[in-house]
Amino acid sequence: MAVKVTLDNTLGAAFLGTMAACLLIGISIVQTHSYYRNYPRDWMFQKIAVGVLMVFLVLITIFTIHAMYFYLITNFGNPKGLETVIWSFKMQVLFNTFIILSVQGLYALRVWKLGSNFSRIWPGVVGFVVAGGWAVGFFALSHSMNQTDFTDLDEMRGTIPAMFAVATAIDIIIAGSMCYYLNRSRSSFAATNNKIFTVMRYVLITGFLTSACSLATLITYVTMPDNLVFIGINLLLPILYANSYIAMLNARKSMNEKETSGSDVSKALHIKSGTTLRTDFGQSVDDKDGIPLSARFTSSTFSNKYDLEQSIPSKHVGIEVHRTEERKYDQN
Repeated sequence: MAVKVTLDNTLGAAFLGTMAACLLIGISIVQTHSYYRNYPRDWMFQKIAVGVLMVFLVLITIFTIHAMYFYLITNFGNPKGLETVIWSFKMQVLFNTFIILSVQGLYALRVWKLGSNFSRIWPGVVGFVVAGGWAVGFFALSHSMNQTDFTDLDEMRGTIPAMFAVATAIDIIIAGSMCYYLNRSRSSFAATNNKIFTVMRYVLITGFLTSACSLATLITYVTMPDNLVFIGINLLLPILYANSYIAMLNARKSMNEKETSGSDVSKALHIKSGTTLRTDFGQSVDDKDGIPLSARFTSSTFSNKYDLEQSIPSKHVGIEVHRTEERKYDQN
């Protein structure tokens, strides 16, 4: 049954999507500020990538607001003008596509770093799938740039569903691959495993959000191709992609702070009272007096070794602890 086209499900839907996108942009600005403040020495490529994503998001916001002003104010009461695809709307679609493809490429790079310690076959397959998604994205982009009237969207009835279906599939593949390799990177060090599980939760949550948005856009377009509800949802998609990626980068600090303030290294290593430890940076740590080892033991070495920007060793992650006196320990 065809859905009746009204002002609510056309311009109204686009307007609501724009308002929600503006709210998400504010979150993106906060996330970006936190990233540059907390990671001034991060990988230069990563810092540039975050900056480029933020610039693209600001441009998308500007173009979207300009397009909404054109349709709601300039052409108020002019049905013919509402059918025109204005240049700012095309530019919004352009940068929308760039952000989605860029974030998927950054995630594919992470899969390669994680998976190269085990096998390069599947990470290569993921890279190939992402490259195929780029091809579909650029093909759809070239078609959308040639549109001059919203009534011509019938020519893209096959391209638009394919684009969102491919984006959803890529999100699922990337999230599944990252979780698989993170799970294989577990070690006997409890703090390491806690970090890995935390990262896996972030990956699953962010992957679910972007996949759900892509799938919602696909469903609304297939079921209601004559209105603009799918465009209202699609306005949120690039911001969710950028937010999910930057939020995962910022999660490293919260995990390190939680480990530093709340972890007890003696419990994590199952060390009994009265043992003396020798760390891999040449210091002896004694726990005879009952003072928690976490008070005198720094975890910065471990925090630096387990970083999303670095490859995770396949067998050992973190620090090595050698006993110099007592060799009693739990086998749990």
